[in-house]
Amino acid sequence: YQTKLFSTILILLISIQLFAQTSQPTRVLFLVDASRSMLQNWDKNSKMFAAHTVVNGIADSLNDMPNVQMAMRVYGHQSPQPANDCEDTKLEIAFKSKNALAINNRLDDIRPQGVTPIAYSIEQTIKDFGPDSKNYRNILILVSDGFESCGLNPCEVVLRLKNQGIITKSYVIGIGIDALEYSQFS
Repeated sequence: YQTKLFSTILILLISIQLFAQTSQPTRVLFLVDASRSMLQNWDKNSKMFAAHTVVNGIADSLNDMPNVQMAMRVYGHQSPQPANDCEDTKLEIAFKSKNALAINNRLDDIRPQGVTPIAYSIEQTIKDFGPDSKNYRNILILVSDGFESCGLNPCEVVLRLKNQGIITKSYVIGIGIDALEYSQFS
């Protein structure tokens, strides 16, 4: 699994770097799953550790690229799972250049505990990308171990944001998900 995950990340990095080598500024927003299931073991560590490693690696790789700003939104980390808080999402790090260290440091403090409101969280990225979103190439990277638990359809939300010109490109990095769960994101 890890070999497949890291080869996917390598392909993702290459495509983002090629995408960002234009004169138009690029914004990369990491949407990180911190729901309770991210506490489960995957390989030798937790899924959250794997997510942290992946996000940190990508952020570090993009940190010194000109015209690239990064931000991070997290979901499932503010309310315990029994509360079933389907609006548990927060922009933890706003867009800024050379932002990798801030993203990494914030991830160090995140503790998974809630549910998985993927679609709602994606919808909230409208505010994150801001009213001037059409002036940027906007990339959304979802890092998750599972599927939407609040009854909405993440693909419909992404498609709507693409049609509005808010998200230019989106990627999904699945950590320990099976083929059925992954098909939800196709």
